[in-house]
Amino acid sequence: MAAALAHELNQPLTALSTYGKACEYLLERGENGALLQGAIGHMIVESGRAADVVRRLRDFFRTGAMQLEAVEASTLIEGLARQFTPLFHEHGIELVLAPPSSLAVNADRLQIELVLRNLLANAQDAVMGQPRGQRRITVSAERLEGGRLRLSVEDSGPGVSNSLAARLFEPFVSTKASGLGLGLVLSRSIVEAHGGQLWAEVGKHGIFRFILPLAHASAAATGEYGDK
Repeated sequence: MAAALAHELNQPLTALSTYGKACEYLLERGENGALLQGAIGHMIVESGRAADVVRRLRDFFRTGAMQLEAVEASTLIEGLARQFTPLFHEHGIELVLAPPSSLAVNADRLQIELVLRNLLANAQDAVMGQPRGQRRITVSAERLEGGRLRLSVEDSGPGVSNSLAARLFEPFVSTKASGLGLGLVLSRSIVEAHGGQLWAEVGKHGIFRFILPLAHASAAATGEYGDK
């Protein structure tokens, strides 16, 4: 649990540091208007996100607790994309979104955000070895039979080999020099707790996919909609 928290808190803490430095820069320029207020607002959001990560991961590890709700898949994807856009722009990474229209998944929003954030962060690392102009990440979603939604994160990086695919979801296995090797392990645990699957496909570029139940399908299965 401690290692997982360290892994998941890294990004919001890094974001807090970045926004803090931006505030210092703006203050040195004598800026006290909308730009400074915006940076402070982002810091408040990130600090709240860090607190949510601690609380919800603690609950997940202790009891497997989830706060399931109908979450619009497009809102989920576009919200995560906004968090990564400044960093992707800085590194010349093209982000392509193909979210579904009006499809909601039955999920714990914060936990699934952690899964998507892990996959996007891994995709970012994978494409950084490519020259500018060839760094591309695509996030898409496709409705499947049986009331399920498949979300995919694909990147223009080198892809996953057969040997790596066999070990990719083992604890403490990482291709990053500073990686803990827990992001994918935690992500798979979260997706499986939602009744879904997470896997990587072997290929010449990175492909990660996971499946979640659609909200209406879950409600129908439990009789929530009655005879409607």
